[in-house]
Amino acid sequence: MRFYKHICFILLVHTGLYSQIDAGLLVALTNATTTEMNTISGPITGSILFNTTDKNIYQYNGTNWAVIGSSTGGWNTTGNTGTTSTTNFIGTADAQDFILKSNNSEKLRLVQDRGQLLVNQATVFNSHPLVIRANGVDVLAFQDNTGTSKWHWNLLSGGLNFVESNVADYRLFLKNGGNVGVNTNDPTEQLDINGNVRIRTISNASETDNILAVNASGVLQKSKVNYGARWTNTNTSTNLNSNNTIVPIFGSEDYKDDGNNLYVTTTTSLTVKESGRYDIRANLSLVGITSGGNTHQRTNVNARIAVNTIAVGAIAASGYIRFASGQEQSSLHLNEILQLNADDIITIITYREANSGTVRFSGSGESSFVINKLR
Repeated sequence: MRFYKHICFILLVHTGLYSQIDAGLLVALTNATTTEMNTISGPITGSILFNTTDKNIYQYNGTNWAVIGSSTGGWNTTGNTGTTSTTNFIGTADAQDFILKSNNSEKLRLVQDRGQLLVNQATVFNSHPLVIRANGVDVLAFQDNTGTSKWHWNLLSGGLNFVESNVADYRLFLKNGGNVGVNTNDPTEQLDINGNVRIRTISNASETDNILAVNASGVLQKSKVNYGARWTNTNTSTNLNSNNTIVPIFGSEDYKDDGNNLYVTTTTSLTVKESGRYDIRANLSLVGITSGGNTHQRTNVNARIAVNTIAVGAIAASGYIRFASGQEQSSLHLNEILQLNADDIITIITYREANSGTVRFSGSGESSFVINKLR
């Protein structure tokens, strides 16, 4: 009759005639606390019990008690206690990546063959510990301890944009290709600052240091201000007492800053390679030469600086030689500050003002030409 009663109950439940299952008919597992479970001596493999401490069903796998569905233990949604970091972990124990998903979409992946975390379905890239795939243009954000976003990174304008969140873009911008911008998304130089620059500490310069200058676009460049050169004459045979004589002043080079990048010379001319303002000085030491037995020539040589063969500036006119009482020498001195263009050619031109007669440089190295770049 008892067997019949059970059959009737099953039929009634199956056909829906019973509205409630008889609790007395349910199968119950042996209850045990965690302490009791771990003190069971020689449990049979496959034994099952209900752990009243963490409310999970455990099975003995021949080595230890494990939550049903796990070979080594399980993690509760409310957390676990009594764990050991060397043996209790979430992850894989074989050569497989460990993946975390949300809504069945991969969000995090631990790559098994390298120390790398991939975020948002990023692909493996070299051996970087962290690789993040952008959401649209957004890459990474930083919040303070209150949860307020302060800074974030995104990919805009062909580069990496450091944003002060809700304040301004392009606080710092790394453009593809290597240029760095501060408050600009279009750096045209390796460092392009849209704003003032301050250097709090700067060392004293030495005589070999360069001067910095800013061009019309605001680009810093090594300045050639104070770059100069000096020559003295070696020629002592040219007659300077003749109209439109090009003076052979560039004989022996004393110094020339920046090599041929700024000044290029022949024996009679100098070419400036950069536009700018130049201080030009020429000192001509002259001597009259007796010719034809006449020692009273009364010659007078004048001189001017010329740019591209056109005389400019003041006339040096103190070259009078009287040939009386031993007065056979004189000198001319030119000093001009000129605005020159690149590739302008500078010469010194002499003119005859008085009698004919030969007038030459008084001696080798006794006349000089000096030029200096002012800006």
